[in-house]
Amino acid sequence: MSRCVWRSTALMLFCALIVLAEWPARAAEPQAWISSNDPTHGGAADFWEMFAPNAPWQSAKQHVAVFSIDQNLVTNGPPDKLRQFYAFLKENQIALAIGIGMLTWNEPCGKHVEGYVPPGGSDYVAKRIKSLGGELAYIGIDEAFWFGRYYSGANACHASVDTLAADVAANFRAYQAVFPNVRLGDVEPLGPPPGGDRPGSSWAKTTQAWIDALQAKSGARLAFIHEDITDWRRPLPEYLPAVADLAKANHIPFAPIFIAARGDVADGAWMASAEQNIDAVRGLHIGSSDHLVFATWHVHPTKNLPETSPEAFTHLIVYYYVGR
Repeated sequence: MSRCVWRSTALMLFCALIVLAEWPARAAEPQAWISSNDPTHGGAADFWEMFAPNAPWQSAKQHVAVFSIDQNLVTNGPPDKLRQFYAFLKENQIALAIGIGMLTWNEPCGKHVEGYVPPGGSDYVAKRIKSLGGELAYIGIDEAFWFGRYYSGANACHASVDTLAADVAANFRAYQAVFPNVRLGDVEPLGPPPGGDRPGSSWAKTTQAWIDALQAKSGARLAFIHEDITDWRRPLPEYLPAVADLAKANHIPFAPIFIAARGDVADGAWMASAEQNIDAVRGLHIGSSDHLVFATWHVHPTKNLPETSPEAFTHLIVYYYVGR
């Protein structure tokens, strides 16, 4: 930050010009999110080591604005480790997010289906975070639109857009009761069907209806839309710009999730795939991303540290910024 001593009108004007000149660069910097799989869900064993003093990801860490975790870590993580983690976030001014189901299952609809939680689950999770010193800033809806409406497996619900949005809003209020300033965002595979989507056809209408219903029922503009690209073999130019344009038309921050195309490969191959996907998104020239989301929910890579290792998860952040 520029430092000026306000001793004269001329100097005040000079300082103001310096601040204004620097502001666009700061404002244009995307907000980096990180979501590393943890040992409670089969992830890297060195997860907790990331939060020790001087852990070897100092360069990557300086870019991270938000650290996202999932429900399993909240409910099954050791209390002492979670207290250390939440304290680390506060000390380093990194916001806490959780990616979690925001639909409530009822027998048999939704039971054991991704995106759903048991009755009272949201209240429990919120209070457990608070009791261990966490301060929740963001909730990432775990694909409620996809699993609530389109999923066709066991206990599928096939609910209407309005029913799904009302259920999400009710669970959101449970979090707001504990964290009044928490914000709501959506994580989905929102892309149009492989055959494309002509202007005015069903994909755009239905997806817009979902966004409208979520915002109306929750009473708040979505904090973000993060796209889960489920098939990286599909040509991105026919797919991703449509989702980005829809988010931007609604003035909602948008980002695709940077992850490997497959989870069943060794660490080196996983990292190479994730880096290739980062480069593929860059090549689209869809405009500056509002967020940069580096994530893994796979068992790979099997280590987060050190950031200098090309097989460690935190190296993805270094790769992005060095390669930029």
